[in-house]
Amino acid sequence: MAASFDSWSLSEEQLLRLGRDALWLERYRDACEALSEYCERLRRYERPISPAILAYYGLALGHSQNVREGLRICLEALSQDRRNPNIYLCVGRLYILAKDRKAALEVIGQGLRISKGHRGLTALRQILGVRQAPPIPFLPRRNAVNVKLGKAISKMKGKGKTRTA
Repeated sequence: MAASFDSWSLSEEQLLRLGRDALWLERYRDACEALSEYCERLRRYERPISPAILAYYGLALGHSQNVREGLRICLEALSQDRRNPNIYLCVGRLYILAKDRKAALEVIGQGLRISKGHRGLTALRQILGVRQAPPIPFLPRRNAVNVKLGKAISKMKGKGKTRTA
């Protein structure tokens, strides 16, 4: 899609397809333009906007112009539909963009509770990395017992290599 397009020559379905395709290709400005026009048309005719589409628009807006406004729109979409894992994915990606790792991990976890095998959420969580629970949960993570047990468990699983000074 070019930076500017004749939106009136496109149907709503074409605008939506164009916006989604641009979003997945990470061409956020183009996605924002197409999805903005799509949402505006629905508002103009007082038709409801799907929460998922609203989240896609928020993600595109957040990446192309204003992270806070994009996050606000995504959170609005999430409040309308808490069962769609793609909305959690959009919110999580914007929290990462806003450099709020803790909030991103929390939202990703909520999304994974709804859809355990969601590839996008799983991949995002893997990219961020998540610490394992300490072996003895009532002791602080840095407690010597937890540290030693954690290293031993890691070594037994073949994950960690002992460091030599």
